[in-house]
Amino acid sequence: MPTLTEAALRRAIAAGETTMVELKKAVPRPVELAERMCGMANAQGGLIIIGVEDSSLKIVGVADARMTLTHDMVLRAARQIDPALSLDPAEPEVYQLDGKKVVVATIPPSRGPLYQASGVCWIRRGTHTIPLSVPEMLELANDRGLQDWELQPASDATMENIDLARAEAYVNQRSTLSRQRGRLDDIEQTLIGLKCARHIQKKTVPTNAGILFFGRDPQQHIIQSEVVCVLYRDALGVGGYVDRKIITGTVQEQIDETEVFLNKHMPVGARIEGWKRIDLPDYPIEALREAVVNAVIHRDYSRRGESIRVFYYANRIEIHSPGLLLPGITVEQMQRGEVTSKLRNPILANLLRDIPGYMERVGSGIRLMLNETRRMGLPPPQFREMSEFVVTFLKAPVVTPEAPSPEETLWGSDTFPTEDQQDIPTETSRFLEQEQRMQQAMQHVREHGMITNTLYRKLTGISEATARRDLETLVGRGTLRGTGKTRGRQYKLP
Repeated sequence: MPTLTEAALRRAIAAGETTMVELKKAVPRPVELAERMCGMANAQGGLIIIGVEDSSLKIVGVADARMTLTHDMVLRAARQIDPALSLDPAEPEVYQLDGKKVVVATIPPSRGPLYQASGVCWIRRGTHTIPLSVPEMLELANDRGLQDWELQPASDATMENIDLARAEAYVNQRSTLSRQRGRLDDIEQTLIGLKCARHIQKKTVPTNAGILFFGRDPQQHIIQSEVVCVLYRDALGVGGYVDRKIITGTVQEQIDETEVFLNKHMPVGARIEGWKRIDLPDYPIEALREAVVNAVIHRDYSRRGESIRVFYYANRIEIHSPGLLLPGITVEQMQRGEVTSKLRNPILANLLRDIPGYMERVGSGIRLMLNETRRMGLPPPQFREMSEFVVTFLKAPVVTPEAPSPEETLWGSDTFPTEDQQDIPTETSRFLEQEQRMQQAMQHVREHGMITNTLYRKLTGISEATARRDLETLVGRGTLRGTGKTRGRQYKLP
Protein backbone atom coordinates (compact mmCIF):
# COMPACT_ATOMS: atom_id res chain seq x y z
CA MET A 1 0.00 0.00 0.00
CA PRO A 2 1.40 3.46 -0.89
CA THR A 3 2.64 5.57 2.01
CA LEU A 4 0.90 8.75 0.86
CA THR A 5 -2.71 9.20 -0.12
CA GLU A 6 -3.34 10.77 -3.51
CA ALA A 7 -4.80 13.85 -1.77
CA ALA A 8 -1.70 14.27 0.42
CA LEU A 9 0.62 13.96 -2.59
CA ARG A 10 -1.40 16.51 -4.56
CA ARG A 11 -1.28 18.95 -1.62
CA ALA A 12 2.50 18.56 -1.43
CA ILE A 13 2.86 19.28 -5.16
CA ALA A 14 0.40 22.20 -5.11
CA ALA A 15 2.38 23.90 -2.31
CA GLY A 16 5.51 23.90 -4.48
CA GLU A 17 9.04 23.41 -3.23
CA THR A 18 9.58 23.86 0.51
CA THR A 19 12.08 22.74 3.12
CA MET A 20 10.54 19.28 2.93
CA VAL A 21 9.58 18.99 -0.75
CA GLU A 22 11.81 18.96 -3.85
CA LEU A 23 10.24 18.72 -7.31
CA LYS A 24 12.12 17.32 -10.31
CA LYS A 25 10.95 17.06 -13.91
CA ALA A 26 13.38 14.18 -14.46
CA VAL A 27 15.77 12.30 -12.23
CA PRO A 28 19.07 14.25 -11.83
CA ARG A 29 22.56 12.78 -11.77
CA PRO A 30 23.20 10.64 -8.65
CA VAL A 31 25.80 13.12 -7.33
CA GLU A 32 23.34 16.02 -7.41
CA LEU A 33 20.49 13.89 -6.06
CA ALA A 34 22.71 12.64 -3.21
CA GLU A 35 23.33 16.24 -2.12
CA ARG A 36 19.59 16.98 -2.07
CA MET A 37 18.83 13.82 -0.12
CA CYS A 38 21.69 14.48 2.30
CA GLY A 39 20.43 18.03 2.94
CA MET A 40 16.91 16.83 3.70
CA ALA A 41 18.12 14.05 5.98
CA ASN A 42 20.25 16.48 8.00
CA ALA A 43 17.24 18.81 8.32
CA GLN A 44 13.64 17.64 8.73
CA GLY A 45 13.49 14.92 6.11
CA GLY A 46 11.08 15.26 3.21
CA LEU A 47 9.96 14.13 -0.23
CA ILE A 48 11.74 14.17 -3.57
CA ILE A 49 9.03 13.99 -6.22
CA ILE A 50 10.18 13.12 -9.75
CA GLY A 51 7.89 13.79 -12.69
CA VAL A 52 6.71 17.29 -11.71
CA GLU A 53 7.97 20.52 -13.28
CA ASP A 54 9.17 22.86 -10.54
CA SER A 55 8.35 26.20 -12.18
CA SER A 56 4.78 25.41 -13.30
CA LEU A 57 3.92 22.54 -10.88
CA LYS A 58 2.77 20.65 -13.98
CA ILE A 59 2.68 16.87 -13.65
CA VAL A 60 4.73 15.60 -16.61
CA GLY A 61 5.26 12.08 -15.30
CA VAL A 62 8.04 9.55 -15.77
CA ALA A 63 7.86 7.45 -18.92
CA ASP A 64 7.70 3.68 -18.47
CA ALA A 65 10.91 3.35 -20.49
CA ARG A 66 12.76 5.47 -17.88
CA MET A 67 11.12 4.03 -14.78
CA THR A 68 13.82 1.44 -14.03
CA LEU A 69 16.60 4.00 -14.61
CA THR A 70 14.88 6.50 -12.28
CA HIS A 71 14.47 3.86 -9.59
CA ASP A 72 18.14 2.81 -9.84
CA MET A 73 19.43 6.41 -9.83
CA VAL A 74 17.57 7.16 -6.60
CA LEU A 75 18.99 4.11 -4.85
CA ARG A 76 22.49 4.81 -6.22
CA ALA A 77 22.30 8.37 -4.83
CA ALA A 78 21.30 7.04 -1.41
CA ARG A 79 24.35 4.73 -1.42
CA GLN A 80 26.68 7.63 -2.29
CA ILE A 81 25.79 9.32 1.00
CA ASP A 82 28.06 8.65 3.99
CA PRO A 83 26.81 6.81 5.97
CA ALA A 84 24.51 5.16 3.45
CA LEU A 85 21.01 6.62 3.69
CA SER A 86 18.02 4.34 4.07
CA LEU A 87 14.81 5.59 2.53
CA ASP A 88 11.49 5.09 4.32
CA PRO A 89 9.99 3.09 2.66
CA ALA A 90 13.18 1.46 1.43
CA GLU A 91 12.28 1.73 -2.26
CA PRO A 92 11.03 4.73 -4.27
CA GLU A 93 7.24 4.61 -4.70
CA VAL A 94 5.30 5.09 -7.92
CA TYR A 95 2.02 7.02 -7.93
CA GLN A 96 -0.50 7.54 -10.74
CA LEU A 97 -1.69 11.16 -11.10
CA ASP A 98 -3.76 12.40 -14.05
CA GLY A 99 -2.83 9.29 -15.99
CA LYS A 100 0.90 9.88 -15.47
CA LYS A 101 3.38 8.19 -13.15
CA VAL A 102 5.45 10.11 -10.60
CA VAL A 103 8.23 8.64 -8.46
CA VAL A 104 8.49 9.63 -4.80
CA ALA A 105 11.53 9.08 -2.57
CA THR A 106 10.78 9.65 1.14
CA ILE A 107 13.80 10.90 3.12
CA PRO A 108 13.57 10.33 6.89
CA PRO A 109 15.13 12.99 9.15
CA SER A 110 18.36 11.93 10.81
CA ARG A 111 18.34 11.95 14.59
CA GLY A 112 21.63 10.10 14.72
CA PRO A 113 24.29 10.34 12.01
CA LEU A 114 25.44 13.57 10.39
CA TYR A 115 25.25 12.75 6.68
CA GLN A 116 27.76 13.77 4.01
CA ALA A 117 27.67 13.72 0.23
CA SER A 118 30.75 14.37 -1.90
CA GLY A 119 32.66 14.97 1.36
CA VAL A 120 30.36 17.83 2.43
CA CYS A 121 27.68 17.98 5.13
CA TRP A 122 24.66 19.51 3.38
CA ILE A 123 21.47 20.87 4.89
CA ARG A 124 18.16 21.95 3.42
CA ARG A 125 17.30 25.60 4.13
CA GLY A 126 14.09 26.75 2.54
CA THR A 127 14.25 25.58 -1.07
CA HIS A 128 18.05 25.54 -1.17
CA THR A 129 20.59 22.88 -0.23
CA ILE A 130 23.72 24.46 1.26
CA PRO A 131 26.89 23.26 3.02
CA LEU A 132 26.92 23.37 6.81
CA SER A 133 29.48 25.66 8.43
CA VAL A 134 31.81 24.19 11.05
CA PRO A 135 29.87 25.80 13.98
CA GLU A 136 26.62 24.44 12.53
CA MET A 137 28.14 20.98 12.20
CA LEU A 138 29.27 21.07 15.83
CA GLU A 139 25.79 22.19 16.94
CA LEU A 140 24.13 19.35 15.04
CA ALA A 141 26.67 16.87 16.43
CA ASN A 142 25.82 17.99 19.96
CA ASP A 143 22.09 17.84 19.27
CA ARG A 144 22.54 14.20 18.29
CA GLY A 145 24.88 13.25 21.09
CA LEU A 146 27.81 12.66 18.72
CA GLN A 147 30.28 14.91 20.55
CA ASP A 148 31.53 14.79 24.15
CA TRP A 149 31.17 18.46 25.01
CA GLU A 150 31.50 17.65 28.71
CA LEU A 151 35.05 16.33 28.22
CA GLN A 152 36.34 19.40 26.40
CA PRO A 153 38.57 21.73 28.45
CA ALA A 154 36.60 24.69 29.81
CA SER A 155 37.48 27.98 28.11
CA ASP A 156 40.28 29.92 29.85
CA ALA A 157 39.92 27.82 33.02
CA THR A 158 42.64 26.54 35.36
CA MET A 159 42.43 24.42 38.48
CA GLU A 160 42.30 27.66 40.49
CA ASN A 161 38.78 28.11 39.08
CA ILE A 162 37.68 24.90 40.81
CA ASP A 163 36.21 25.23 44.31
CA LEU A 164 38.35 22.59 46.03
CA ALA A 165 36.26 22.72 49.21
CA ARG A 166 33.18 21.79 47.18
CA ALA A 167 35.10 19.03 45.42
CA GLU A 168 36.38 17.61 48.72
CA ALA A 169 32.89 17.71 50.22
CA TYR A 170 31.60 15.77 47.24
CA VAL A 171 34.38 13.20 47.45
CA ASN A 172 33.86 12.73 51.18
CA GLN A 173 30.19 11.88 50.83
CA ARG A 174 30.73 9.33 48.06
CA SER A 175 30.70 5.84 49.47
CA THR A 176 32.62 4.43 46.51
CA LEU A 177 35.69 6.65 46.97
CA SER A 178 38.24 6.71 49.80
CA ARG A 179 38.04 9.77 52.03
CA GLN A 180 41.03 11.73 50.99
CA ARG A 181 41.69 15.22 52.25
CA GLY A 182 44.11 18.05 52.06
CA ARG A 183 46.55 17.53 49.25
CA LEU A 184 45.78 19.28 45.95
CA ASP A 185 47.41 16.45 44.00
CA ASP A 186 44.96 13.93 45.49
CA ILE A 187 41.97 16.07 44.60
CA GLU A 188 43.32 16.65 41.09
CA GLN A 189 43.69 12.92 40.51
CA THR A 190 40.20 12.34 41.84
CA LEU A 191 38.78 15.02 39.52
CA ILE A 192 40.60 13.44 36.58
CA GLY A 193 39.03 10.11 37.51
CA LEU A 194 35.62 11.77 37.61
CA LYS A 195 36.30 13.28 34.14
CA CYS A 196 36.05 16.74 35.67
CA ALA A 197 39.66 17.50 34.77
CA ARG A 198 42.21 16.27 32.23
CA HIS A 199 45.86 16.61 31.27
CA ILE A 200 46.51 19.05 28.40
CA GLN A 201 50.13 19.74 27.44
CA LYS A 202 51.44 18.53 30.82
CA LYS A 203 48.95 20.70 32.73
CA THR A 204 45.80 19.69 34.54
CA VAL A 205 42.79 21.76 33.46
CA PRO A 206 39.07 21.52 34.29
CA THR A 207 36.65 20.08 31.77
CA ASN A 208 33.33 21.71 31.00
CA ALA A 209 31.65 19.19 33.29
CA GLY A 210 34.10 19.98 36.08
CA ILE A 211 33.50 23.73 35.85
CA LEU A 212 29.72 23.31 35.79
CA PHE A 213 29.76 21.07 38.85
CA PHE A 214 32.64 22.40 40.96
CA GLY A 215 33.47 25.81 39.46
CA ARG A 216 33.71 28.98 41.53
CA ASP A 217 32.02 30.98 38.75
CA PRO A 218 30.93 28.60 35.96
CA GLN A 219 29.41 31.37 33.82
CA GLN A 220 32.80 33.08 33.52
CA HIS A 221 33.88 30.16 31.32
CA ILE A 222 30.51 28.87 29.99
CA ILE A 223 28.48 32.04 29.61
CA GLN A 224 25.35 30.27 28.37
CA SER A 225 25.12 28.01 31.45
CA GLU A 226 22.44 29.99 33.26
CA VAL A 227 18.73 29.84 33.95
CA VAL A 228 16.55 32.88 33.24
CA CYS A 229 13.29 32.95 35.25
CA VAL A 230 10.53 35.40 34.31
CA LEU A 231 7.17 35.98 35.99
CA TYR A 232 4.49 37.53 33.77
CA ARG A 233 1.26 39.12 34.95
CA ASP A 234 -0.86 37.75 32.08
CA ALA A 235 -1.26 34.62 29.98
CA LEU A 236 0.59 35.96 26.91
CA GLY A 237 3.53 37.84 28.37
CA VAL A 238 2.68 41.03 26.49
CA GLY A 239 1.96 43.13 29.59
CA GLY A 240 5.54 43.13 30.81
CA TYR A 241 7.09 41.01 33.53
CA VAL A 242 6.58 41.31 37.27
CA ASP A 243 9.81 39.62 38.33
CA ARG A 244 12.91 38.43 36.51
CA LYS A 245 15.96 36.62 37.83
CA ILE A 246 19.08 35.33 36.11
CA ILE A 247 20.31 32.30 38.05
CA THR A 248 23.98 31.40 37.87
CA GLY A 249 26.32 29.08 39.75
CA THR A 250 26.84 25.32 39.61
CA VAL A 251 24.18 22.96 38.31
CA GLN A 252 23.02 22.21 41.87
CA GLU A 253 22.70 25.92 42.67
CA GLN A 254 20.76 26.57 39.47
CA ILE A 255 18.25 23.81 40.27
CA ASP A 256 17.79 24.97 43.87
CA GLU A 257 17.46 28.67 43.03
CA THR A 258 14.98 27.98 40.23
CA GLU A 259 12.84 26.03 42.69
CA VAL A 260 13.04 28.96 45.12
CA PHE A 261 11.85 31.36 42.38
CA LEU A 262 8.86 29.16 41.51
CA ASN A 263 7.89 28.59 45.15
CA LYS A 264 8.16 32.30 45.88
CA HIS A 265 5.50 33.18 43.31
CA MET A 266 3.24 30.13 43.49
CA PRO A 267 -0.09 30.68 45.29
CA VAL A 268 -0.83 27.89 47.76
CA GLY A 269 -4.40 27.12 48.78
CA ALA A 270 -5.36 24.63 51.48
CA ARG A 271 -8.00 22.26 52.69
CA ILE A 272 -8.55 20.85 56.17
CA GLU A 273 -8.60 17.10 56.75
CA GLY A 274 -9.39 16.37 60.35
CA TRP A 275 -6.93 18.43 62.36
CA LYS A 276 -4.46 18.78 59.49
CA ARG A 277 -4.03 21.53 56.92
CA ILE A 278 -3.24 20.12 53.45
CA ASP A 279 -1.45 22.61 51.18
CA LEU A 280 -2.76 22.83 47.60
CA PRO A 281 -0.28 24.63 45.30
CA ASP A 282 -1.34 25.63 41.79
CA TYR A 283 1.21 23.25 40.26
CA PRO A 284 2.89 19.98 41.35
CA ILE A 285 6.15 21.11 42.96
CA GLU A 286 7.87 17.73 42.54
CA ALA A 287 7.00 17.58 38.84
CA LEU A 288 8.31 21.12 38.27
CA ARG A 289 11.54 20.33 40.07
CA GLU A 290 11.95 17.17 37.98
CA ALA A 291 11.45 19.20 34.79
CA VAL A 292 14.08 21.73 35.92
CA VAL A 293 16.55 18.94 36.78
CA ASN A 294 15.97 17.43 33.32
CA ALA A 295 16.52 20.79 31.64
CA VAL A 296 19.80 21.45 33.47
CA ILE A 297 21.15 17.93 32.90
CA HIS A 298 19.90 17.23 29.37
CA ARG A 299 20.27 20.64 27.69
CA ASP A 300 22.77 21.24 24.89
CA TYR A 301 25.44 23.40 26.52
CA SER A 302 27.32 23.84 23.24
CA ARG A 303 24.72 26.33 21.98
CA ARG A 304 26.32 29.67 22.67
CA GLY A 305 23.96 32.47 23.64
CA GLU A 306 21.11 30.09 24.56
CA SER A 307 20.04 29.72 28.18
CA ILE A 308 17.38 27.70 29.95
CA ARG A 309 14.31 29.92 30.32
CA VAL A 310 11.50 29.43 32.80
CA PHE A 311 8.38 31.47 31.99
CA TYR A 312 5.70 31.72 34.67
CA TYR A 313 2.46 32.96 33.05
CA ALA A 314 -0.93 33.53 34.61
CA ASN A 315 -2.20 30.15 33.37
CA ARG A 316 0.90 28.00 32.85
CA ILE A 317 4.61 27.47 33.46
CA GLU A 318 6.95 26.81 30.52
CA ILE A 319 10.49 25.43 30.79
CA HIS A 320 12.56 25.98 27.63
CA SER A 321 15.73 23.93 27.24
CA PRO A 322 18.28 24.48 24.42
CA GLY A 323 18.77 21.48 22.17
CA LEU A 324 16.63 18.77 20.63
CA LEU A 325 15.70 15.31 21.87
CA LEU A 326 18.37 12.66 21.44
CA PRO A 327 17.93 10.01 18.72
CA GLY A 328 15.45 7.33 19.70
CA ILE A 329 13.31 9.62 21.88
CA THR A 330 10.12 11.20 20.55
CA VAL A 331 7.59 13.67 21.95
CA GLU A 332 4.88 11.04 21.50
CA GLN A 333 6.79 8.57 23.70
CA MET A 334 7.19 11.23 26.37
CA GLN A 335 3.49 12.09 26.30
CA ARG A 336 2.75 8.40 26.94
CA GLY A 337 5.42 8.12 29.65
CA GLU A 338 7.31 5.47 27.68
CA VAL A 339 10.77 7.05 27.60
CA THR A 340 13.98 5.12 28.07
CA SER A 341 16.65 7.10 29.92
CA LYS A 342 19.25 8.55 27.50
CA LEU A 343 21.71 11.15 28.73
CA ARG A 344 23.19 13.95 26.64
CA ASN A 345 25.49 14.88 29.55
CA PRO A 346 26.22 11.57 31.34
CA ILE A 347 29.09 12.98 33.43
CA LEU A 348 26.93 15.70 34.96
CA ALA A 349 24.12 13.20 35.49
CA ASN A 350 26.41 10.73 37.27
CA LEU A 351 27.83 13.47 39.50
CA LEU A 352 24.39 14.78 40.43
CA ARG A 353 23.10 11.27 41.05
CA ASP A 354 25.51 10.95 44.00
CA ILE A 355 23.93 13.94 45.76
CA PRO A 356 20.65 13.00 47.50
CA GLY A 357 17.52 14.80 46.36
CA TYR A 358 18.31 15.39 42.69
CA MET A 359 18.26 12.31 40.47
CA GLU A 360 16.69 9.45 42.40
CA ARG A 361 14.23 8.87 39.57
CA VAL A 362 16.64 8.24 36.71
CA GLY A 363 14.60 7.01 33.75
CA SER A 364 11.20 7.66 35.38
CA GLY A 365 11.09 11.46 35.66
CA ILE A 366 8.58 11.85 32.80
CA ARG A 367 6.30 9.28 34.40
CA LEU A 368 6.50 11.24 37.67
CA MET A 369 5.41 14.44 35.89
CA LEU A 370 2.44 12.64 34.35
CA ASN A 371 1.47 10.99 37.64
CA GLU A 372 1.77 14.19 39.67
CA THR A 373 -0.36 16.27 37.30
CA ARG A 374 -2.97 13.51 37.19
CA ARG A 375 -2.98 13.25 41.00
CA MET A 376 -3.74 16.99 41.23
CA GLY A 377 -6.46 16.81 38.56
CA LEU A 378 -4.43 18.92 36.14
CA PRO A 379 -3.95 18.49 32.38
CA PRO A 380 -0.84 16.44 31.63
CA PRO A 381 2.33 18.39 30.83
CA GLN A 382 2.74 19.29 27.17
CA PHE A 383 6.05 18.32 25.51
CA ARG A 384 7.09 20.20 22.36
CA GLU A 385 10.18 20.16 20.18
CA MET A 386 10.90 23.15 17.95
CA SER A 387 14.41 24.59 17.74
CA GLU A 388 14.52 23.71 21.45
CA PHE A 389 12.64 21.45 23.87
CA VAL A 390 9.73 22.88 25.86
CA VAL A 391 7.73 21.44 28.76
CA THR A 392 4.49 23.24 29.65
CA PHE A 393 2.52 22.76 32.87
CA LEU A 394 -1.06 24.03 32.67
CA LYS A 395 -2.87 25.54 35.61
CA ALA A 396 -6.13 23.99 36.78
CA PRO A 397 -9.15 25.70 35.18
CA VAL A 398 -11.65 27.47 37.41
CA VAL A 399 -14.56 25.09 37.96
CA THR A 400 -18.02 26.27 39.01
CA PRO A 401 -19.84 24.31 41.75
CA GLU A 402 -22.26 22.81 39.21
CA ALA A 403 -19.49 21.68 36.89
CA PRO A 404 -17.84 18.27 37.20
CA SER A 405 -14.57 18.16 39.11
CA PRO A 406 -11.32 18.54 37.16
CA GLU A 407 -10.55 14.85 37.74
CA GLU A 408 -13.93 13.78 36.33
CA THR A 409 -13.67 16.20 33.41
CA LEU A 410 -10.11 15.36 32.43
CA TRP A 411 -9.65 11.72 33.36
CA GLY A 412 -12.78 9.83 34.38
CA SER A 413 -10.69 6.73 35.17
CA ASP A 414 -7.38 5.59 36.63
CA THR A 415 -5.72 5.39 33.23
CA PHE A 416 -4.08 8.18 31.27
CA PRO A 417 -6.59 9.88 28.94
CA THR A 418 -6.72 9.02 25.30
CA GLU A 419 -7.25 11.73 22.72
CA ASP A 420 -11.00 11.12 22.58
CA GLN A 421 -11.31 10.96 26.39
CA GLN A 422 -9.91 14.39 27.04
CA ASP A 423 -12.31 17.30 27.48
CA ILE A 424 -9.84 20.14 27.41
CA PRO A 425 -11.07 23.33 29.13
CA THR A 426 -11.68 26.33 26.86
CA GLU A 427 -8.75 28.31 28.29
CA THR A 428 -6.39 25.39 27.74
CA SER A 429 -7.79 24.84 24.26
CA ARG A 430 -7.09 28.48 23.35
CA PHE A 431 -3.54 28.13 24.60
CA LEU A 432 -2.94 24.97 22.55
CA GLU A 433 -4.39 26.65 19.44
CA GLN A 434 -2.05 29.59 19.96
CA GLU A 435 0.93 27.23 20.33
CA GLN A 436 0.03 25.48 17.07
CA ARG A 437 -0.22 28.84 15.28
CA MET A 438 3.14 29.97 16.64
CA GLN A 439 4.76 26.74 15.45
CA GLN A 440 3.53 27.67 11.95
CA ALA A 441 5.22 31.05 12.39
CA MET A 442 8.49 29.41 13.46
CA GLN A 443 8.36 27.00 10.51
CA HIS A 444 7.87 29.96 8.13
CA VAL A 445 10.82 31.83 9.66
CA ARG A 446 13.08 28.78 9.39
CA GLU A 447 12.13 28.37 5.72
CA HIS A 448 12.08 32.04 4.63
CA GLY A 449 14.24 33.85 7.20
CA MET A 450 11.53 36.17 8.52
CA ILE A 451 7.82 36.75 9.02
CA THR A 452 5.60 39.82 9.35
CA ASN A 453 2.19 40.40 10.89
CA THR A 454 0.64 40.37 7.41
CA LEU A 455 2.28 37.08 6.40
CA TYR A 456 1.32 35.49 9.71
CA ARG A 457 -2.34 36.50 9.24
CA LYS A 458 -2.34 34.95 5.76
CA LEU A 459 -0.97 31.71 7.20
CA THR A 460 -3.44 31.47 10.07
CA GLY A 461 -6.47 33.62 9.24
CA ILE A 462 -6.36 35.44 12.59
CA SER A 463 -6.87 39.13 13.33
CA GLU A 464 -4.11 41.73 13.28
CA ALA A 465 -4.22 42.16 17.07
CA THR A 466 -4.04 38.41 17.71
CA ALA A 467 -1.16 38.06 15.25
CA ARG A 468 0.71 40.86 17.02
CA ARG A 469 0.18 39.21 20.42
CA ASP A 470 1.41 35.84 19.12
CA LEU A 471 4.53 37.27 17.49
CA GLU A 472 5.40 39.48 20.45
CA THR A 473 4.96 36.44 22.71
CA LEU A 474 7.66 34.68 20.68
CA VAL A 475 9.85 37.76 21.06
CA GLY A 476 9.27 37.77 24.81
CA ARG A 477 10.33 34.13 25.00
CA GLY A 478 13.54 34.90 23.13
CA THR A 479 12.50 32.57 20.28
CA LEU A 480 12.26 35.43 17.76
CA ARG A 481 13.55 38.98 17.64
CA GLY A 482 11.57 41.89 16.27
CA THR A 483 13.05 44.63 14.09
CA GLY A 484 11.39 47.84 12.94
CA LYS A 485 8.29 49.74 13.98
CA THR A 486 4.74 48.42 14.28
CA ARG A 487 4.04 48.76 10.57
CA GLY A 488 6.36 46.56 8.56
CA ARG A 489 7.89 45.06 11.73
CA GLN A 490 9.81 41.89 10.87
CA TYR A 491 10.42 38.89 13.09
CA LYS A 492 13.56 36.79 12.67
CA LEU A 493 15.54 34.18 14.53
CA PRO A 494 17.74 35.65 17.32
